[in-house]
Amino acid sequence: MGARAGKCFDAEKERFADPWWRKYDTPTDGFIDSSGKLSRLPLRLESTEVIVYGLVDAKKMWADFAALDEPYQPVLVGGKAVVTVWFNNFIDTDCGGAYLETWYNTFVTPKGEAQLELPYDAPMSAIIQDPRALSYLQRVCCSESPVSTGAGAVAIEGGRSIWGFPKHPELGKITFEYTNDKKKVLFEASHSGKKAVSLKVDIPQEGAEGTISIPLEVETGPDSLIGGPRKGGTHTNHNGAHQVRYGVAMKCTQHVKPWDAATDSIVFGEDVHYAVPIKQWSFEPVLKVHSPDFKIIAHKPSNWISGTQAATKQS
Repeated sequence: MGARAGKCFDAEKERFADPWWRKYDTPTDGFIDSSGKLSRLPLRLESTEVIVYGLVDAKKMWADFAALDEPYQPVLVGGKAVVTVWFNNFIDTDCGGAYLETWYNTFVTPKGEAQLELPYDAPMSAIIQDPRALSYLQRVCCSESPVSTGAGAVAIEGGRSIWGFPKHPELGKITFEYTNDKKKVLFEASHSGKKAVSLKVDIPQEGAEGTISIPLEVETGPDSLIGGPRKGGTHTNHNGAHQVRYGVAMKCTQHVKPWDAATDSIVFGEDVHYAVPIKQWSFEPVLKVHSPDFKIIAHKPSNWISGTQAATKQS
């Protein structure tokens, strides 16, 4: 039996207590979505995370996105594209509390530049550190949490409206559990009545043989991430609302270890939005990451500029 994620933490502790959050106590902006809910910006999210890095056939992966006339091209690592699959256990957020989520993304550069090709020497090569690489979000599925206050629905509406995240409008059903010994994570997601993905993984343990622990405190550029596919949306099953560029800041510790097929498994299902695309790309997991203290904020999209800036750009 596993321990439900929400019960692994003290529900009575102060919200956003880490001193790192003090930089973001005061909102810079806000957005009222079509349901009347407020998203304060920057948006704060605190979680425990499992991330699986995998290599895919770049041509198969990008064919579906190239059809949307994307101005980007995939970064290649050892001749393949990198896709990271995130398993998110949000324990507190500005969406109204806890919710569960899974997404996957790749890395791209603008078409007008030479395609970025990096070597693959070991599983750690899948972590792309080249500053030219931009994160490109591909698919997202959200769920309420067992301790939810409706935050999953707010996350869908706000994510689609503000950043154009390709979050399907329909909530899925997700469970994220640590086993009682805290050595494994069991994750199950279904969507539209079909399996999306399941994960069973021995999480990397701090100090354990073969585990690399990386403390991170990062502030990206204001346009380092791409919210979703261009011209995506419900008519293409991408379910993105629009494409924007934005920046994030994060602080966490990531415990990293190569994927072990003897103890770890990831299986994609039949859900059209989430599972079907990635199943066609020959996804090969190579690296696994566990972050027990993940903190991230998402800034307002960089596409919105002031009137003064707009005036200077007029021809």
